[in-house]
Amino acid sequence: MYATFGMMFRALLVTGVLMAYGVGTAQVLNLKLAHQWPQDESDYVIATAAKFVQEVEKRSNGQIKITVFPAESLVKAGATHTALKNGTVDLAVYPYIYAAGAIPEMNLVLLPGLWKTHDDVFAFRTSEAWKRLEQKAEAFGFKTLSWIQISGGVASTKKAIHKPEDVSGLKLRAAGKFMEYALQQAGASTVSMPSSENYSAMQLGLLDGMWTSSGSFGAYRIYEVAKYYVSPVDFSVYFTIEPIAISMKTWNKLSPEQQKIMMEVGASLEQPALEGAKKEDSRVAKLFADKGVKVEKMSEPDWKTWQAWFAQHSFTKFAKDIPGGEELIRDSSRFTK
Repeated sequence: MYATFGMMFRALLVTGVLMAYGVGTAQVLNLKLAHQWPQDESDYVIATAAKFVQEVEKRSNGQIKITVFPAESLVKAGATHTALKNGTVDLAVYPYIYAAGAIPEMNLVLLPGLWKTHDDVFAFRTSEAWKRLEQKAEAFGFKTLSWIQISGGVASTKKAIHKPEDVSGLKLRAAGKFMEYALQQAGASTVSMPSSENYSAMQLGLLDGMWTSSGSFGAYRIYEVAKYYVSPVDFSVYFTIEPIAISMKTWNKLSPEQQKIMMEVGASLEQPALEGAKKEDSRVAKLFADKGVKVEKMSEPDWKTWQAWFAQHSFTKFAKDIPGGEELIRDSSRFTK
């Protein structure tokens, strides 16, 4: 009896010491990460998010666990920034263009013709323009943890789209309002919708063509409803940024050590994500070709034609409509070689 009491006393004493030093008493932090795509890790964006989840749990010794909610199962794509702001979502992978209604400067990430290659976009992440956008995002309610970029092409049903004159009379889903404006000047009618709605719209004939990301073309099986695809394997007028982001409400609840883990893991994934972005363009082009879609690459002369058109229309409107827009364009376009 006395031996048993002594063992219990020692156990309580050890527990008290551990609690006093904060050892072994940490609560597991359960976080929710949302994204809009199917949970298919052949898509490098999804694979990057999965690696982030694994590495954060590993480096935190299991004290941070992240549950992934794919395919808009937790929040609709267009409402992601609001969900981050109010803390109903802890983390998300999503195109920052969805926040442009609340943060007008964020339209920059989808300004067509601003960059030519993936390397141009990757260099932009160190720019003053991007720092300014990050400050706006954090003031709104979310913070970037890991840079992920993606390019895109144009799929269509009636003819391949290579130049501005090809869009006259077509119904198109453009990538953002500044591309919409430029395409309208070329004679197209435009429809605004999330990537997740593109398949049914093209299937029903509501769209003759669409610009979206390589990943979305693959994830949403647009090859089943398209006849032509102009691929961004070499050059693209369409790039967007869809990082891993964290709610500022969640961020401010983390300890300094937990914040450090999040940032270090995020930074470690950026270079592999860049390589994934380049490979994704080729993967999706092959996927379209294998499904019988006529696939062609955007040529450099066609890129220059498009870039001149977007500079005339999209850039001019952006500089006029967005506070500090001309400076943002100037700082961003200097990365294009």
